[in-house]
Amino acid sequence: MKVWKQKLAAAVLAGMLLGAGCTEELDPRPPSAELTEEELLEIQQNAAAAEEIAKKVDDATERARSIGADEATAEIVQRAQEKVEVAEAKINSATNRVERQEAKRSLTAAEDAIRQAEEALTKAEQDAVAAQEKLKRSLTEDAQAAVEEARALAEETQIMVEQASADRMAETERLQEQSEIIADKAEEARRRAAIAEARLRKAEERLKNAQTPEERAAAERELAAAQLEYDRAKELLAEAEEEINQLEEQVVSMRGDMQPGGDKAAPETRRYELLPAPAETESNRIQDLNVVYFDFDQSSIRSEFETQLRDNFRWLQQNPGIKIQLEGHCDERGTNEYNLALGERRARAVLSYMIDRLGADPNRFTIVSFGEERPAQTGKTEESWSLNRRVVFTRL
Repeated sequence: MKVWKQKLAAAVLAGMLLGAGCTEELDPRPPSAELTEEELLEIQQNAAAAEEIAKKVDDATERARSIGADEATAEIVQRAQEKVEVAEAKINSATNRVERQEAKRSLTAAEDAIRQAEEALTKAEQDAVAAQEKLKRSLTEDAQAAVEEARALAEETQIMVEQASADRMAETERLQEQSEIIADKAEEARRRAAIAEARLRKAEERLKNAQTPEERAAAERELAAAQLEYDRAKELLAEAEEEINQLEEQVVSMRGDMQPGGDKAAPETRRYELLPAPAETESNRIQDLNVVYFDFDQSSIRSEFETQLRDNFRWLQQNPGIKIQLEGHCDERGTNEYNLALGERRARAVLSYMIDRLGADPNRFTIVSFGEERPAQTGKTEESWSLNRRVVFTRL
């Protein structure tokens, strides 16, 4: 950005030589073409403005790198960089009024470009913060759910210990001890997740308010340490969840072995029937129980609904006198006969999970399939269809 000073000096020298009549080799223009003070000031202002914009572009580039901006945002920053370089080149090479005006227009375009880049970066930073906040909430919520699940397993294994015969006592006591260890691990994961989230928030705030390079460096170190703690909390939670799943399988197996004859009770279900739609009265859905949704043409339970089914199981434990009907539903695609069968498979998948995985009483359940006859949404979009592929818990 020092080239403009050389140009300015050359212009001043040319003006002096013009006044002295030495113009034959340096500039063929008449003396009236000499730069005025106003024009010299304009050159200085343009060059200073270009230098300021170049600094903003450097800052924008660093911001894009630090937040890992997406390709679209990075491209906006790159265009701003290119426009600034064009403006600088034109300012440095301008020798007459027309070229100076063109340089001024390029400078204006560069200003607009860097403004757009800064706006795009601000949005990208806001989106990144929102995504991080969502991730933090998800971690702490998952950790709390793991604690509740581990505690529920510990309570169940305690009941099994009390009911176990002498020859089963040692095995059930081992499960009880293991469940308590896992519950403690889940609690530690929850505690670490909460601490890590608080430290991350504090470090991010310090980094945001840092005024000096020293303050920024200290905040960055604190943020890095908080991120390590956060990552460790995630690892600990993943370990706890894996151990909870393994323990659930052992509890289910032990529960089956403890039943008379070593066999698990078979669920009492009734054959589905097609009911008229729309029905005169709506099904008596239990609002406190989660609905389970399915992928297109699938009856397998997605992992994100396993936690919700465990919540449903806990509610059923707290409300032992209520009997449940599991209603299977489909979207409108496919024949009535096919969708009736698919709705039944979905209801049976939920029933199997509640009984085999969670230990629910099979005598509290019955199933029915409505196929496509009772849609939750009547639209013909994927969003509507996705809400129709479901199993609903209703009161018998």
